[in-house]
Amino acid sequence: MMMKKFLHLFLVSFMTLLTANAQNVNTLSCPDDNHPHAIDLGLPSGTKWACCNVGADKPEAYGGYYAWGEIEEKSTYTEMTYQYCTGEDTDGDGYYDSNISYQSLGSDIANTEYDVAHVKWGGSWVMPSHDQQMELISSCTYTWTSINGVSGEELTGPNGCTIFFPAAGFAYLDEVYHSTVDGNYWSSTQNPMFSYFSNHLTFASYGVSLGSYNQSRGLSVRLVTSVTNSIYLPKSSSEISNQAIYNIYGIKVASNPKEIGKLPSGVYIFNGKKVVVK
Repeated sequence: MMMKKFLHLFLVSFMTLLTANAQNVNTLSCPDDNHPHAIDLGLPSGTKWACCNVGADKPEAYGGYYAWGEIEEKSTYTEMTYQYCTGEDTDGDGYYDSNISYQSLGSDIANTEYDVAHVKWGGSWVMPSHDQQMELISSCTYTWTSINGVSGEELTGPNGCTIFFPAAGFAYLDEVYHSTVDGNYWSSTQNPMFSYFSNHLTFASYGVSLGSYNQSRGLSVRLVTSVTNSIYLPKSSSEISNQAIYNIYGIKVASNPKEIGKLPSGVYIFNGKKVVVK
């Protein structure tokens, strides 16, 4: 009888744990240090913003720098190294100066093969559109501050919850410029007037602004999702197998079951099922 009672209590506790974690996909603030999280700022559209950048493991980390439409970082950011630009360097100085042409990737690359947010994180994560960036800055208040010595902008939503955008600067040539001074974040939206520019959001000590950058520049990317109270898995691709392990936010945390013992305590998804690591 005691054994049956114990098993019953264990199963009730186990199911409660799973239910609590399953409903915690979108949060009002980071519930723990197992980033990333989808933060509900109380925006009118219901859009949730990630707590950290693509390539970052915490809110104040810079993460990666990506040219618009590219999904990997690189050592040099110019038109000549931009995957979707062609031209001629007639004087051999390392810059295109003739017959420069940009491939059009579409007016909005969210949820496409050019969306680094969706390719890297999968699930329902995508790059924010220009309109979503506009909603963010028009609905929130913002303060220039620092977290653990990293300068950036803290945004407070209508519901009082906050997210932080580090001042990561931008990458051009083989350097990173303006780090600690401003943060520049791609949108998924191509500039409607100049097809080789795309819209971005800038945070700086002097204020917040919307603008456009040449697509070959390397900027930060912050993700958004509209998924509510659900567990979602990265979409299938040649690089993702059903043997990989994901956290409840749909982020890949291990490549195969042998690595599960190295994971911190928590609830994970393996082969479409919930697994608890204690």
